[in-house]
Amino acid sequence: MKDRVLIIGAGPVGLLIAQTLKKLGIPFGVFEQAASVDARPRDWSFGVYWAQTPLAECLPEGIDEKFLVENAQVDDLKPTADFVLPFFNSETGDLLKEVPIPFSIRFAKRKFVGILSQGVDICYGKRLAEVKTEADVVTAVFEDGIKEEGKLLIGCDGAHSKVRDFLLGPESAALKPLPFLSSVVLASVSKETALAIREVHPRNVSVISPSGTFGWISIHDCHDPDPAKWIFMYIMTWPEAQAEEDLDASDRPDIVQVMKEKSEGFAEPLKSLFQAIPDDALLAWHNRLSNWPTEKWDNKNGKVTLAGDAAHPMTFHRGQGLNNAISDAYTLMCALQEHYLPSGAGPFVEALKIYEDDVWKRGREAVVSNEENTIMLHDWEKFTQSPLFNIGVAKSVADQEAR
Repeated sequence: MKDRVLIIGAGPVGLLIAQTLKKLGIPFGVFEQAASVDARPRDWSFGVYWAQTPLAECLPEGIDEKFLVENAQVDDLKPTADFVLPFFNSETGDLLKEVPIPFSIRFAKRKFVGILSQGVDICYGKRLAEVKTEADVVTAVFEDGIKEEGKLLIGCDGAHSKVRDFLLGPESAALKPLPFLSSVVLASVSKETALAIREVHPRNVSVISPSGTFGWISIHDCHDPDPAKWIFMYIMTWPEAQAEEDLDASDRPDIVQVMKEKSEGFAEPLKSLFQAIPDDALLAWHNRLSNWPTEKWDNKNGKVTLAGDAAHPMTFHRGQGLNNAISDAYTLMCALQEHYLPSGAGPFVEALKIYEDDVWKRGREAVVSNEENTIMLHDWEKFTQSPLFNIGVAKSVADQEAR
């Protein structure tokens, strides 16, 4: 099986690439460090905005957008042209702006990945230890001692990518820490609170505080007839300079308590919506925000490349991560359709030239733009100048003007 593609990571981008390779008849293997498709404890949701057409091209046979909306979307809302993301002043409750997000779709990650994995043979429990290249072969060495060979290895192994370490060295590949902290909670609340959240907005509620705190509440799963069993995702981010003490990232009650403390000065009903988070929330985690402004890498004569968060890890405030990952999969598929030569020496060299030229430029622009956006959203004097408030969730200024 030396002629195959080795995909490291079974997240959205790894599985989308696998599905496109399947369509193209290119042999591949997918290797995932988790024990199963749903073994990772964390779940979250993400929006698909400008990448819906590329997504449709990369989906498994028999799966379309309608199927995804029915089986992976967080709610039952039908995508329409008038979808908006409302932003409120947390201290007064005033509506600051309704950011247009026309025809947006929002998927629960675990359900989305489950659908993308259909028909793909995934080798689980494979934690990458080393990558080796020689002649026309690339070898993935896993911590269990197993070695897998192929013609091309694609690192889809996330922001902390081991493949990126291999290509650029640990120092150049290291994530850049940003001066902002983030807490995320998945929780069910009382029926009254659940209905109150959806009364403010049926899907998303965002708040910006003059003190520098950004808050977000969104539906994660509201398919149960009992609103008390709905699940909501709460996010709060704030400047590191405002942290009075280290927060125990392993302690759910501690994470929830800090979020409640930061929402004490919010106006109603926003205050009550955040104060309602239970201490025993389903999931909670805390971390520092970071990114990696995309740099060009040496693909070892067409044998190793990156995709998704491994290629362009970015902050999440403008929802661009998944959309860029989808674009990676689509761009690679198109490049392979035009330039893959299965019988030639270095069969992926020409395709990777096309693919990587796009990823390097688009990825770096996205990472830098989203860092700028995050900085501005936490500065009351500048938030109205942020990309989110000016071009919304569009890919770029040109993309927004084309709408």
